[in-house]
Amino acid sequence: MIKRFRKLYKNKLITKIITVTIVVLLSVAIMFPIIKIAELFEINIRENSGLNFKVTFGNVFFFFLFGICSITIIWLAQKFIHKKSLLELSFQRKVWLPILTGFIIGALLVSVGYFLLIINAEKVIFTKVIPENISSITYLGYYLYFFIGFIFWNSFIEELGTRAYPIQKLKKHMNPHLIFTIMGLIFTLGHFVLNDFNLGYFLSLFVSSYIFSLTYYYSNSIWLVVGMHSGINWIGFSFMGRVPNWKLGTLYNTQISGVSSWIANYSMVSIQIIFLLLIVFLNKKGFFSKYFPKKNNVSNTLK
Repeated sequence: MIKRFRKLYKNKLITKIITVTIVVLLSVAIMFPIIKIAELFEINIRENSGLNFKVTFGNVFFFFLFGICSITIIWLAQKFIHKKSLLELSFQRKVWLPILTGFIIGALLVSVGYFLLIINAEKVIFTKVIPENISSITYLGYYLYFFIGFIFWNSFIEELGTRAYPIQKLKKHMNPHLIFTIMGLIFTLGHFVLNDFNLGYFLSLFVSSYIFSLTYYYSNSIWLVVGMHSGINWIGFSFMGRVPNWKLGTLYNTQISGVSSWIANYSMVSIQIIFLLLIVFLNKKGFFSKYFPKKNNVSNTLK
């Protein structure tokens, strides 16, 4: 049975597209049964998403369980469908420099957007949220979980499932922009499982996904996009949170008022589009082929 499927997968493009898309959807949709299982233990994951996440044993356990299940689905697909290892998905030996570079880029990118909000606001209040009576060791423990177990773990899960896996599997068989679009929709809609719909947020997520996809495609480095994703989330959680959740890394509670709805909803999208064009420009100038060389350079096929 599995041999017949592999033969069909090898010879039929539509089978490749459907198979990869289903694997990606499963890696995201595994969240639904985990939500139901958590509810059996009276843990409401829906009310513990994003900045509202409460750092308790139950929430952390099911958060990591989701990540492990998502990665396992990708691993099973690699092993039994593609007969490859996870290392094929651009896990280069150079890890820390691409992660650090990406982290700085992501942090700067989102900071520009928040800066626009601040300078166009009538009133901005920054309030430090770290309690004075918390010991340094206690705070460090929570912050290490936030930084490594929440920021980087979340970024790694999402970049593996909606970037590295589908792009590596389909880039030789179909237009990369179509891959980016399909995965962008899955990535974006997946965020609304636990959040209310907002058009500005939807567009920002979709363009962010496109940026990550394009960067991964040009660089062939999962660590670079994991770093970018982490840098964006770190700034948002640490400095621009509206919820004083110091256990989840919030350093300041930011209250911004008097910003026009257009700027509030679409300024970040505009900045992201400009950055997207910058990535294309840098690729044409040979930036990625110089700093992220690979044997089979496919980036030149995407103009």
